[in-house]
Amino acid sequence: MPLLRERGHEAQAIDLPAHGEDRTPPWQVTLDSYAEAIGCAAERLPDKPILVGHSMGGAAITQAAGSAPDAYAALVYLCAFAPLPGEFVAKLGVQDTGTLIHRHATLRIPGIQIRAKRAADVFYNTCPPADAAWATARLRPDPLRPLLGRHVQRAPIRLARAYIECSEDRAVSLQHQRWMADRIDAQRVATLKTDHSPFLSAPEELADALDATVELAA
Repeated sequence: MPLLRERGHEAQAIDLPAHGEDRTPPWQVTLDSYAEAIGCAAERLPDKPILVGHSMGGAAITQAAGSAPDAYAALVYLCAFAPLPGEFVAKLGVQDTGTLIHRHATLRIPGIQIRAKRAADVFYNTCPPADAAWATARLRPDPLRPLLGRHVQRAPIRLARAYIECSEDRAVSLQHQRWMADRIDAQRVATLKTDHSPFLSAPEELADALDATVELAA
């Protein structure tokens, strides 16, 4: 966030329901819950925001845009899932033959989570060890219902889209990222030589890549 502000942008990172500091019970969360949280945050801003979705957050911003496309300026997918109408994250994840998530995930109530001992290998493989340890300690299970919720496009999405791919990503393989970027006809594609968490492993490079997407909203 500070690096984006240094580049002249207003930036806000929200906690989706049942993520971060949000205490919503995981069994109450749906994909629409994510879209509603994004919409509420956008309503408080003076201008239409560019939505940036990381990983599973790509489905969240897609659902938000499909519910209220006029509320947003553009969509940016950061090594993220980009579902088409009727698709869901779990299906897209299973189709990725290069991911390590299948090997190291545990499934139990309240959701899916990567084993703590393997999280650094999957999510933070190019991060400094201290940052990887800090981030691993903050991981929470992904609620199941949003992962199984099909993307519903209630209105046509005509927003410009960008995709920022991460070449060293072990959670969403580079091949899978490129396949999804092609399917959404991303107008801009940038490549970072980082893991699944460039906000920790390469924050300056990520800030530059996000800064370059602003022209899409012009």
